[in-house]
Amino acid sequence: MEVILLQPVRNLGELGDTVKVRPGYGRNYLMPRGIALPATAANLKVFEQRREELMAQSAERLDRAKARAEKIQGREFVIAMRASDEGKLYGSVGPHEIADKVTEEAAEVDAKEVALSEGLIRQVGVHEAILQLHPEVEVDITVVVAQLTDMGINMPSRGAAEADAEEAAPAEEETAEEPAAEADTDAADDTEADPEEDA
Repeated sequence: MEVILLQPVRNLGELGDTVKVRPGYGRNYLMPRGIALPATAANLKVFEQRREELMAQSAERLDRAKARAEKIQGREFVIAMRASDEGKLYGSVGPHEIADKVTEEAAEVDAKEVALSEGLIRQVGVHEAILQLHPEVEVDITVVVAQLTDMGINMPSRGAAEADAEEAAPAEEETAEEPAAEADTDAADDTEADPEEDA
């Protein structure tokens, strides 16, 4: 079916675009939420009459999303969960848990705005999530899933790979300096040898 978009929709189109969608998606999601209208001649006229109003509403949604993004960008959110000694969660952390935590600590976020590239989190550790606050606004956040115990919260160990990289970096620098030192020694030997040759 064809619909007229009343606001931008990610991977679908911009405000005012006429696009083809699956009937179920159009009737059960887009239209009930006021995101689109069936693309009929009558609705096209209605859209044109309301274009300025709809554009103003769209700009307001974008501004609100940007304001939320400023409060969230670069933040780290800790979620404590019961887990085994090996770090496997007794349950999982998904969009709802993340949205609740971000809403509690930074700005209101809906679970539908949370994207997890690897699916539900089932392991203690440091994970990344993307908040899709608007078709034009995405925010990357860090989700730290810690182990909740009767004694308190055990934060996951992290940075092992970074620590290894830092240890390797000085070693590489020393290795790079060694040939230069040897070259200096050789140069010194040549300098000492010159007077003998002159003699």
